[in-house]
Amino acid sequence: MNASSKSQLAAAIELGSHALSMKIVEVGKNMEIRTLESLRKSVDLGRDSFATGWVSFETLVETCEVLKGFKKLMGDYNVKTYRAVATTAVREARNREYIVDQVKLKTGLDIDVIDNSTERYFAYSALREHLPNYGDIRKEGGIIADIGFGSSQVYMQRGGRLEVSLNLKLGSLRVKEILSALEGRTLNFPKVLEEFIDGKIDTVEFFKNREYFRNIVLIGGDTRMISKLNHRINGDKKKNYVMRKDFDEFYREVLYKSPQAIMKELELEFESAEILLPTIMIFKKFFDRTAADRFFTPLITILDGLAVDICRKKLIGEEKDELEKDALSLTRSIAGKFRYDKAHAEDVEKKALLIFDETRKLHGLGQRERLLLQLAAIMHDCGKFISNNEHYLQSYNIVLASEIPGVTRGEQEIIANVARYHSGIGPEKSHPNFEALDDQSRLVVAKLSAIIRIADALDRSHKQKVKDMKVEWESSRLTVKVESSQDMLLEEWTFESKAEFFKTVFGVIPEIKIRKVMTNAQRGI
Repeated sequence: MNASSKSQLAAAIELGSHALSMKIVEVGKNMEIRTLESLRKSVDLGRDSFATGWVSFETLVETCEVLKGFKKLMGDYNVKTYRAVATTAVREARNREYIVDQVKLKTGLDIDVIDNSTERYFAYSALREHLPNYGDIRKEGGIIADIGFGSSQVYMQRGGRLEVSLNLKLGSLRVKEILSALEGRTLNFPKVLEEFIDGKIDTVEFFKNREYFRNIVLIGGDTRMISKLNHRINGDKKKNYVMRKDFDEFYREVLYKSPQAIMKELELEFESAEILLPTIMIFKKFFDRTAADRFFTPLITILDGLAVDICRKKLIGEEKDELEKDALSLTRSIAGKFRYDKAHAEDVEKKALLIFDETRKLHGLGQRERLLLQLAAIMHDCGKFISNNEHYLQSYNIVLASEIPGVTRGEQEIIANVARYHSGIGPEKSHPNFEALDDQSRLVVAKLSAIIRIADALDRSHKQKVKDMKVEWESSRLTVKVESSQDMLLEEWTFESKAEFFKTVFGVIPEIKIRKVMTNAQRGI
């Protein structure tokens, strides 16, 4: 492959809180991803957005001029495949729609304002490509702290599984802007910062057992600043970790230094020097809540993950399944916190996926929708932890309040609605939660809800009576054949009552055929 090969080049663009960045990459013959060009221009979108709630006209003009330069370079490389995303600063700006529209009109670039879950997904997904001992860290257990300018995402891994994903509105620039008014009112501003950050972190339950965490990884934020910090502490640019004792010594050194002194000492731009203290302070608070003797510093950002994502989905045509496994393991962990009926959830999940797989030509949905159905099946009954009365409404709220990596906000709303409609009445446009979805999402919700309602009906008693199940679809009839050694009257009655919605959605009449089998005990053996 070479740089002139149109189909094998891609560009990733990020409108971040502190800067605009672009990376042009090439996919090689062995499907390796190589960076051809990497650019970064300081534009303070976050300074406007976090302080006033608006991105100013002047900042928007500056943004468009930088993006025009990016687009020209894309043209020089003949790049046709790209994705441009905006993160926290634009997402939280009250004039976000105007920003996106003006960028399109003035540069021709389409901007996706991504939600927090998608934003963190990109940085998290890049980690596997940039940290050689990532597999060992997953097995041993550790924390990944993605410290952004607007917020921080914390992942907890243990036993090779992702168990917790938590977002805190604790970004370096956000903290700096929120507390800037106090800086001139005290001689001990670092202490005020520490108290503010501690107040945000101390309520996090999983930090209370530091022995769980033998490793900690720092990603995101201003990678140039982290690189300078790493070099300043280690004296070696090639090291991708910093020892605790060396970090603590550095922290004490810079705690009361001015941004001007930090800028000169670390050769940073003033904007980076200004947020160095809140950045390392946030990280120190995470670090202190682990038993790790060092932290790893792979120099990756959201942009790295976005570039990998574009290449794998649009150029290579594949997606890593590890992120889906993380989404599933984390969702099971969330459900466990709400003391869900694990056996029932697994039974509904298995049956729903079987129906989905055997009726692909009927519903026309793909693998992504299959994953959304699976996640909804895991969490469909979580609301019972809060109330048995209309528990499906509580399930809907729990799903929406959860942090699931790799799942966009739109997908999360689909999952929540499918959990909402697994029981009781089906989706109706008069329901605000359903009406708020776009047309395509409403269709997906209706189809997945019809499937999960049938699957749930087959375990109405929560006793997993069905021992074998087959699904056959012909013309206008869907036949579900089951075998059971127990009385299936309750399941049969529930199936028949829920079959009507399936018929409404698909125009197919579901029927159940039960074959009674005897156990050895029933035979007297």
